[in-house]
Amino acid sequence: MTHRNKLFNLLIKNYVFFSFTLGLIMFGLLGWLAYQLDRDINSPRLENLTASEIVRADFQEISSEAVQSLDGWVEILNEELKVVYVQGKKLDRITAYTEKDLNALLSDLKDKPYMVSFAPFKTDDGRTFHALVKIPAQNIGVKYELKDLNNDQHEMFIKIMLQTLIIFLILFALNVYLYSRWTAAKITNPLGAVAEAIKNVANGRYHKRLNIKANHEIAQIQDHFNVMADRLEKTEQEKKRLEANKQRMLVDISHDLKTPITTIHGYVEALQLGLIHDEEKRQKTLDLIQDKTKLVTSLIEDVFELSKLELADYPIVTEVSDIAESLREIAAEWYGPFEDKEIIFEYSIPEHVINMPFNMKLIYRAISNLLSNALKYNPAGTRVSLELLETSDEIEIIVADNGIGIAEDLQDKIFDAFVRGDQSRRSDGGSGLGLTIAKHIIEKHRGRICLDAGQNSTPSHSGTMFRITLPKK
Repeated sequence: MTHRNKLFNLLIKNYVFFSFTLGLIMFGLLGWLAYQLDRDINSPRLENLTASEIVRADFQEISSEAVQSLDGWVEILNEELKVVYVQGKKLDRITAYTEKDLNALLSDLKDKPYMVSFAPFKTDDGRTFHALVKIPAQNIGVKYELKDLNNDQHEMFIKIMLQTLIIFLILFALNVYLYSRWTAAKITNPLGAVAEAIKNVANGRYHKRLNIKANHEIAQIQDHFNVMADRLEKTEQEKKRLEANKQRMLVDISHDLKTPITTIHGYVEALQLGLIHDEEKRQKTLDLIQDKTKLVTSLIEDVFELSKLELADYPIVTEVSDIAESLREIAAEWYGPFEDKEIIFEYSIPEHVINMPFNMKLIYRAISNLLSNALKYNPAGTRVSLELLETSDEIEIIVADNGIGIAEDLQDKIFDAFVRGDQSRRSDGGSGLGLTIAKHIIEKHRGRICLDAGQNSTPSHSGTMFRITLPKK
């Protein structure tokens, strides 16, 4: 609230300063305008308009520029009232006047065509002449000036000025107040909401979102903030998920290591105590110890491999090679194990070369993990297929079977570490990291892997289908 008041007061001060400056500029411009008007209207060019002002002893030296600027002219009359000299463009044809004519010109009739000024003067040699100024009536008007104010008028003038000043100050104060409230509603209130939202994020409440009506700039801040909060919330959720997976992984590793190690410990202790005398049983025990040791070694290797693949900067060295040929080699290697278990293994791989960048060792590991699961968890008579499809930009590898399938409650987390398709934690059921490792390998190749359970592309395949998509460039 304090910060809002500070901003509110700052906006008021700025607006007062702006208004004061604007007022000074307005008064300055009005003063400049009054000066210009006074200079232009009352300039020397327009001062000498009457005959008495412009007459000279030598009438040829008369300056009639001001008169001529209003389309007027100056006539010089002799003692007989005849026109003997003209300055300017004469608009009538009168060459002589009578006293009656002059009286008519100098009268105050409203419909006179000319504004007339008349003044007698003497030349240096003592002769008498008359200066007659004529200006078209439409080019000049009559000006009235109030020279002196009496006391009542002066008090009334001061009163009106004070009233005007008070009204101006009231309107100015009301304007400042309304502007400040409007500014607070448009700027300070949205900024306060933004500050509160930032505080929520700083305190870990990432689910809070901004929802304010504001101008374009603050609306952009709101949109960017909500995007940021959404990403932070997802990151926090992912962090919690990873932490939970890490804890579960530690528990699962402990369980999977403890079971074979306990078995090994028991067999070794029996051998040490001489409890196994029969040579055949003794050899069988040693074989079991070796199997459990291989299982522990395999688990440790899988954990080590997964830890490397989970590193964001783990380098993947790729070479451009024929992916079709590599898949044919994998199919040939797994054909024997499937045949031994009486599982029907089929593959469909194009004959032409499909060159693309990939890491042969890692792709072999990913495909082998999928085939290993199909071999391990399905009974004899199951049909397993390996298929390679190609588009202009991608290839798709499909590993499918019509076996026992994967339980529906496991399908969403089948790629998590230590999740097994048999839903049990048998010590001989593998490490539970095969699909997790395969997923990381495919993603390191900028690809994707997904499970299509029960949605195989052929009627003979109704159990499980894994689709791997990899870019060709």
